[in-house]
Amino acid sequence: MKKTGLLSLTFALSLALSPSMAGAETLNAAGIDSQGNTVEIGHELPKAKTKGKEKFDKPSKVEKDSVADVLDESGKKIKKTKIKKNDSEELFGLFDWLGGGGSGGGTTEPPATTDRTVTVLVAVDEEYRAAHSDWQTLTTNIVEKADDGFIRDHSIDYDIKAFAQWTSNGNNASEILQDLDRDFNGNGYDFVVGFTRDTNFNSGGIAYVYPSAPSGSAISVNLDQGAQNTWHAAQHEFSHNYGLGHDAQGSGIQCIMNYDYAYQVDFWDGDHDNEIEAHRTWYGN
Repeated sequence: MKKTGLLSLTFALSLALSPSMAGAETLNAAGIDSQGNTVEIGHELPKAKTKGKEKFDKPSKVEKDSVADVLDESGKKIKKTKIKKNDSEELFGLFDWLGGGGSGGGTTEPPATTDRTVTVLVAVDEEYRAAHSDWQTLTTNIVEKADDGFIRDHSIDYDIKAFAQWTSNGNNASEILQDLDRDFNGNGYDFVVGFTRDTNFNSGGIAYVYPSAPSGSAISVNLDQGAQNTWHAAQHEFSHNYGLGHDAQGSGIQCIMNYDYAYQVDFWDGDHDNEIEAHRTWYGN
C-alpha cells in the first residue's frame, strides 16, 4: 500500500543521557509520522539472547469470537478469517470462509471481562510469511499473549480486526517502522503491529512513542524471535505506544520496560502502570 503525497519523516538523533536517566535508554529519534503526529522512537529493543520455541505449546487466551479481514499488500480485502474464542485449553483455530486452520499457543488466566477494547491490524512481511505458513494463527497467538498483561492489570483487550500481507522496506529497524507507518496507517485501527524477518531489521522490536493520543494508528514492529520472545517484545512495544519510556538497566526494577527483564516478565512497575492508566483512553472504546 505505497502511498504518495504523505509527509516525509525527518529524524534527528538525540543520544545524550540526562543524569536522572543514567544507565537507561533515551529516545533516539523524533519527527512526524504519516498522519502528522509528533512521534519519537525509543532505542531499539535488543534481540533476545536465545530465540526459544518457534510456536506456543498451548493456545493463547482469546477473549471473544471475532471476524478479521485479510488484506493483500495494496490493502485490498481478499477474504475473511474467523478467530475463535478460547475460554480455557480448548483448541484454538483460524478458519477462512472456505475452511482450513491451524493451532498453537500459550496460557494465562486474565479476567473474563474488560472495559476497554482496542482494534488491531496485524501486518506480516514476506520473509515472515515465507517462514510460517500458519502466520495468521501464530501472530494471533502472539498478540493475544501480549495483551494478557494489559487485560489483567488495565482491563484493555486487543482485538484483531485485520491481517495484512506486507512488503517491508528499509535499511534498518527505524526505516522499516516508517515503512509500515506509510503503508498501513490511517485505516481506522487503533494499533498497527508489524512482524518481520527482514535481515535489515537490526532490533528485537521498535515502536513510535507518542506524547498524546495520536491521529491514526499506533505503530510498532517486532522481529521473529520465536513465540515466547516475540510476544514479550510486542507487549514492550505496545507499551511504548502508550507513551512509556524505559527503566534504567541495572536498577533492579522488574518491569517489561527494563531491558534487563523485557523478555522475562509481563508486568509493569508502579509508575508505568499509572502512566498506562492515565493514557488508556487514547485508544479504543
